Amino acid sequence: MTQTQRFLCLMVALFSWAEKDVNALSAAASATKASPSMLSEADVAKIANGGVAVLPGFVPPDLVERMRADAKKLKAKGAFRPDGLSNYARGNSDQQGFSQASDRQTFRGSGNASQQSWYVEELGDYKTRMGFDDLLGNLRQQLALELNRPTMAAENSKHEITYNWYEPGAKLGRHLDEHHEETKGPKLGWRYPSRRSVTWLVYLNDNWKEAEGGALLCHPRSAHNDDAFVEGGTIGCHEGNLQVGWMDDHAPVYLDAFRETGMTNLYSCKDSSRVYWSKHDFDVPAQPIDFKVFLPKHVQPRFEQISTATKDPRFANASDPVVATVDATNLEVMPAGGTLVLFDSVTMPHSVLEVTGDRQRIAATGWFHEDSQFAFEGIV
Repeated sequence: MTQTQRFLCLMVALFSWAEKDVNALSAAASATKASPSMLSEADVAKIANGGVAVLPGFVPPDLVERMRADAKKLKAKGAFRPDGLSNYARGNSDQQGFSQASDRQTFRGSGNASQQSWYVEELGDYKTRMGFDDLLGNLRQQLALELNRPTMAAENSKHEITYNWYEPGAKLGRHLDEHHEETKGPKLGWRYPSRRSVTWLVYLNDNWKEAEGGALLCHPRSAHNDDAFVEGGTIGCHEGNLQVGWMDDHAPVYLDAFRETGMTNLYSCKDSSRVYWSKHDFDVPAQPIDFKVFLPKHVQPRFEQISTATKDPRFANASDPVVATVDATNLEVMPAGGTLVLFDSVTMPHSVLEVTGDRQRIAATGWFHEDSQFAFEGIV
């Protein structure tokens, strides 16, 4: 993005964000008052502090059963495709890189840019999917209000929803669901008006056993535990600038891509003000990206980057293997039917361990979106 483009974006934001956020927050508050809270204060606090909210039995058993049946029928009709993190999707257009025994598949039977397959009435059990959609809508309204992410409350087609399918032997490497636009490169960054804000998963498996594998493995920051806290700013995003790391284990570090120089800088918040860490503004390099090199040497040991070339395939070269490792700070979630999992899409790296049993691992997954910092049409 050029300096002129950044300046124009900043001017637009100054005049539009305040009104947009006030209107969206008011709508979310009204919607939440009309329906009972679905999450406890403790659940919301876990997300707000960079953790994971896990709610066993959140979805009623009868709805779980109907959704599982819907997914199986759709799979039998060929409505699932390799997803964005599969070997096939990472560059093998002839599908020779895709393997049912190692890659995740998602429900993408039809639909187009304006309609997700989930909302195609002619596909599968549309009525059941819409019932689940209503449940999610109430959940999203509460999160928009209590996480102070007002534009997430909007009813629009930007929110993502699908089924995921893992055959025995399939797994998924460590990754993040959303990244700062400036780290996506000139072809992929700054293209869309919304971004992934909160990741959700609902498992649809019947009487799943630990020995069958397939656990969700979450990788919170190194110092995260039940007493973890966030200081100096909100997780994920501050005034449109997405988070890229942590300072001293509890202070979010954001990437400001709208400096007067036309370059970027790293900062945290203190007493409602920005504290910039880098002595000089810099251009974000091509992947793999290591933000630590742009920090003073005495600060570098205090910084923990969320995504690095050794932790996330989207920050690594395509040939570099990225494997899930288990350590003391990881959180394993067994994919038991009806369990809901929620976490921030920007700050929670996660992976899926190999399915070791002889059954398929099935889930409904998606992302609640909020408005992006800015987006341009036609950027290449």
